[in-house]
Amino acid sequence: MPSTPESRARVFAALSDPTRLRILELLAAEDELCGSEIAQKAGISMALLSHHWKVLDDAGVVTRTRRGQRQYCTFDRDALEAAFEHLWPRRSLRSMLHA
Repeated sequence: MPSTPESRARVFAALSDPTRLRILELLAAEDELCGSEIAQKAGISMALLSHHWKVLDDAGVVTRTRRGQRQYCTFDRDALEAAFEHLWPRRSLRSMLHA
């Protein structure tokens, strides 16, 4: 996803909700989770997860894949880093987190 001010604003807006932030934290700890696992671990309904998934997907920070009856989700760290690199252009987000 090209990094425009609008796309970066969508990323930061997605991060501003505590439930979506919790979903990203869960995904950051795992390579991939199915929807029912995320909903159970986050303590939310599948309907509410669907809403939050759409916001995160529209922001480009998650990727959803359907396999059979289940949808799986992964966290796109590169999209998050791209949003932050415009704030700190000389250093990558990963290098700042590991400094």
